[in-house]
Amino acid sequence: MRIFSETVNRKNISVLTEIPSHIEYRSGFPTTAHFSAGESCSLGCIGCINPKCMRFDLSDIMCDEVKNFPSDQSLNVCPVDALQWDYETDTPTVSTDKCIACGICVNRCPVGAIYFDNAIKVNKLSSDKEIRSAVDNATIALQTRQIDALNATRKSGVPIMESDELIEPIYEKLLDIKSNYHNRIARNLLISLGCRSAMRRIGDVYTRMDAVYASADHCFGAIEVEFGKETLDASRGILEDIAVLHTRYGIEKHTNMPLVICLQLPNERQGYWQVVKDIKVVEKIVVSTITVGALMLLNWNRCLLIPDAAVYYRDYDNMRLRSVISRQIGRDVQLSDKQLGILEPMK
Repeated sequence: MRIFSETVNRKNISVLTEIPSHIEYRSGFPTTAHFSAGESCSLGCIGCINPKCMRFDLSDIMCDEVKNFPSDQSLNVCPVDALQWDYETDTPTVSTDKCIACGICVNRCPVGAIYFDNAIKVNKLSSDKEIRSAVDNATIALQTRQIDALNATRKSGVPIMESDELIEPIYEKLLDIKSNYHNRIARNLLISLGCRSAMRRIGDVYTRMDAVYASADHCFGAIEVEFGKETLDASRGILEDIAVLHTRYGIEKHTNMPLVICLQLPNERQGYWQVVKDIKVVEKIVVSTITVGALMLLNWNRCLLIPDAAVYYRDYDNMRLRSVISRQIGRDVQLSDKQLGILEPMK
């Protein structure tokens, strides 16, 4: 078992007296755990011995489809370093100044102790369903078994409900965020959406592509990440990525389902949309386009990324993402038309 640095000085962890039958998310409120006898309560952080809210597994940040891909080895779940470990309480803490409310840590907490209430918060209050115990091999083994059971527990509800008022300050932060965070935000959101994703090391100009991904529905592709207005460069860069993956790694172009992740959809008159269409017509390659905001919407609704069958393909004839995202989350998206270019171009 791999023990992360947060556990080096750990003296106590918590275990549950009973595994809930159902965990319910409610945006703006702590998560509710329901038990078989009809009882319910909010569970506090149990101080996982290997906290999933803090670290990914190595398998999450690797794509076996690309052998020896020179990937960044950061396992940090929080893409902007807003989550830190409090050694006094043995629980995570959130820096609201840094936090972009992506919700990755919320989805990865096995007991639902991390929730959204105008900001990402951690419930540190123990319930009568939790027992604080000294750290030893038996307790670690018990907690590990319980976390496996909790991961399989039925979950319902929406952890974070989108709105114009919520997304606007998030995008203000994203517009100002340093470029070395861009690829990590994209990669970590993809992992939270059921993908494996490897991003290139910072400073590596040889690899060319920003990242690669392999989705839960067995799609694989190169990724270009663009937070600025140079989306035309991203569409052209995808062609170079496809060539590199073919010549260096033996990946056939028609098995490559490339993905452009942008902060905002390109405006209608930008050349990006025509280039994407030209690539499909001439090369028979489907380039999917999705925004960071759309990825967050899927993550807030506990969905998977499903690029198969060109779900996220958009071009000059249809530039809107709203219908496909609404279909995935099972309801109408609660964002205004053209809001920040997240689901349709602003202009």
